Amino acid sequence: MALLLAVALLLMLPATLVAQNNPHDLINNNVDPFDTVQSQEPEGIVYDTGEEPDSLMPGYVYGFAPTLRAVKITAMQHPLLSPDGVEMHNPVHRFDGDFYTDLGALGQSHRSLYPYALDTRQLLDGNLGNAALRQQWTMNASPIYRQLMHPQPFMQTLRPFTHLQYGSSINKDYQIRVVHSQNIKPRWNFAFFYDLVSRDGLYTNSELTNHSLDFSTNYYSSDARYQLQALVTFNRLRQQENGGVADDETCWDNGRRAGVPVNMYSAQNQWRDLELHLHQSFNTVRQFQEIRPIVEKLSADSTMRDTIVGYDTLSIHSPRTFNTGVFALDVDFAKHRRIFSDNQSNSWFYDYGAIDTTFYYDSTSHYQLSAELYWTNDAYMSHRWRNPIVLTVGVRPEHNTLRYAVSSKDYFSTSLFARSRFHLGRFALSADAEEVNGGERTGDYRIDATAELHVGKHSRFSAAVLSEAQAPALMYYYNEGCYAWSHGSFNKEKRQQVAIGYALSLPDSATGHLRMLTTRTSATLLGDRVWFDSTMTPVQGNASGLLLQATVETRLRFGWFNVRMQHMVQHSSDPDVVRVPLFATKNSFYADIHLFRRSLRMQTGFDLRYHTRYYADGWNPVLGAFYRQDNVEVGNYIVADFWLTLQIKRATIYAKVSHFNAPLERHPSYFSLPHYPMEDLGVYWGVVWKFFN
Repeated sequence: MALLLAVALLLMLPATLVAQNNPHDLINNNVDPFDTVQSQEPEGIVYDTGEEPDSLMPGYVYGFAPTLRAVKITAMQHPLLSPDGVEMHNPVHRFDGDFYTDLGALGQSHRSLYPYALDTRQLLDGNLGNAALRQQWTMNASPIYRQLMHPQPFMQTLRPFTHLQYGSSINKDYQIRVVHSQNIKPRWNFAFFYDLVSRDGLYTNSELTNHSLDFSTNYYSSDARYQLQALVTFNRLRQQENGGVADDETCWDNGRRAGVPVNMYSAQNQWRDLELHLHQSFNTVRQFQEIRPIVEKLSADSTMRDTIVGYDTLSIHSPRTFNTGVFALDVDFAKHRRIFSDNQSNSWFYDYGAIDTTFYYDSTSHYQLSAELYWTNDAYMSHRWRNPIVLTVGVRPEHNTLRYAVSSKDYFSTSLFARSRFHLGRFALSADAEEVNGGERTGDYRIDATAELHVGKHSRFSAAVLSEAQAPALMYYYNEGCYAWSHGSFNKEKRQQVAIGYALSLPDSATGHLRMLTTRTSATLLGDRVWFDSTMTPVQGNASGLLLQATVETRLRFGWFNVRMQHMVQHSSDPDVVRVPLFATKNSFYADIHLFRRSLRMQTGFDLRYHTRYYADGWNPVLGAFYRQDNVEVGNYIVADFWLTLQIKRATIYAKVSHFNAPLERHPSYFSLPHYPMEDLGVYWGVVWKFFN
C-alpha cells in the first residue's frame, strides 16, 4: 500500500504543468541558471574544448557522477586538480568527509561520530533512493576502511589519464595509488584503480596492509540508447589486532610505544572481498532524427574524438513526459569474508566464551547475489530536456548466504521499489518507496520524500521526511565463534526522521568573503535498536530515543587567506538507544598563494579537530565489530596539524606535521577509542602526479 501511494500521489499532479519545459530552451539560452545539469555542456564525451594550459586540462577526462541507477549518460566531472584537501592523507579524517574516529592510525577500522550523516545529506539532496535499505543487510556490523575507496569508478576520456600518488612518513607508513583510464574506442572506456596502505605500527602487533583493486568499463552506443557499465572490485585487508593497550593510565610511562603492554600479541583480522557489478540499459525512445557521427582530430598528435551527441543530431520531435522509457537490468554479486586468528587466546576478550585451546581461528563468509529490473520514463538527454515528472519502478530479488566454519544459512527476499520526481520551475519534489518480503526481511520498508526550492542562482532550501523499518544486520542473528549465540528473530529497527537544509555555493568570480555555506538540521526517532553489549552478546533495546543533529559547513575567503569550518551539534534523549558526542568540529586555516608568475601554487596552514567527551563504543577484534561500553570516555582533546602543498602544473607535493601539539601534553590523555591511543607527533609527505597523454 505504501509503495503504490508514493507513485499515485505524483501521477495525480496536473498534466498542464508539463508545458513548463521548452525542448528548445537550451539552444535559446533560456534555461534555469541554477539547474547544474541543463546549464552544463551536453553529456557524453562531446565537448568542443580548446587547448588549455598544461596545468589545467579538465576538458579531456571526465568521471561519471555517482548515481544509484544510471539509465543514461549522466553529467560528468573532471578530476580535481586543485591541491585543496590533499593534506588530509587519512580518508577517515578528510575535511570534506563525515566525522569519524578510528583505532588511532591510518587504514584501521573506524566508527562514526555522527550517525546517519550520509543518509541525511543524500536525503536532503533528493538522492537517497533505495541504496541504504539494501546496504543494511550485511554481515558486518561496523564500517571498515574499504568503504572509503573509489567512489567514482566510471570514466570517459578524450586522452588517456593516469594518476600516480606516493606517500610515506617517519613512522613507516606507505600509501600508493595508481589510476589509469582511457577510451579503447569512442564511447568505450576502460579504467583500473589500485590502492595500497601499509604501516609497521607504533605499538606491538599493530601492522596492517590494505590492498584495493578495481577494474571498470563503460560503453554507450553511437545513438546513446544502449549503455553498459561493469565493475570488478577486489579488497585484501590484513590488520594485526592488539586489542588496545592493557592499561590506559600507565601506557604513557613507557618511552617506547613498542614496549607498551597490549591485550593481544598474535591476533589478526583479514577481510577478503570480491564484488561484481553489471549495469545494462536500453532506451526505447530515439534520441536523434538521424545518426551522423562526427569524428575530429583533437590536435596534431592525431588523437581522435567522437562528437556524435551534439545539437546537430538531435531529433526535432517534441519530447513527451509519458513515453515508453528506458528498461534496465543491474546484476550484483558480492563475497565478503572475514578471517580471525590468534595463537594466544588468553586475553580478556575471550572471558565470555569457552576456549579450550590457546589457538583460535574463525572464518565467516557472506555471499550476496541480486538483480534489479526496472523501468523509467526519464528517457531524454538532460542537456536537451528535463522531464517534469520522472517515474521509476522496479523489482529486486536477492539471495544471501551466511557461511560459518561448519554450517550455513540462506536468506531470500524480494523488494518492490518506486521513485518519482516532479519539477516545476525552481521547485522539485521527490519520493521513494521500497517494501521487502522474504524470511527475516518480510515487512522491511522505507518511505522518504524531499522538497527542494532553488532561490536565486546559487542557493537552495530543502526539507525531507523518512520512515523505515529494517531487520538488523545479519551478524546479530548467529555466530559460531567463541561468542556463540542464536537468535530466532529480532523486532525491526525503526527510524523516523525530519530534516531541513540550506545550501549556498558561489563561484570564485563572485564578490564577497563567503564562498560556501551548508546547513543540515534533523530530528530522528529511533526504536528497537540492536547492539553488542559489554558481554559481547547482541541485545535489543525496547525504548525509543530522539536524536537531534545539526551541522554547519562554510568556507570563507579573505584575499589569499581561506577558512574552512565544519561544526556538528547533536543530542540523544536516551544514551541507551544511541550514544553521540555533544559537539565536534573540523577547521582549516590556510593561505592560497600563486608565485613565479602563477607557475607555482602554494597552500599552507593549520587544521584543528575536536569533539567532546562521551562513552564511545569499544572495538572487539574477535568479533570484528564495535560493542557498547560504560567504563571509558574519549574526547575533549584538540588535534592540531600543520601542512604544506605545492602544485607545479600537474604535480602536487605535500608535507604534513600531524598532531604537533602532542609533545606539549604533560600527561598525555588522548585516546581515539577506548584503549586505543592516538598517534603521537608524525611527519608525512608525498607526491601526486596526473598525466593526460
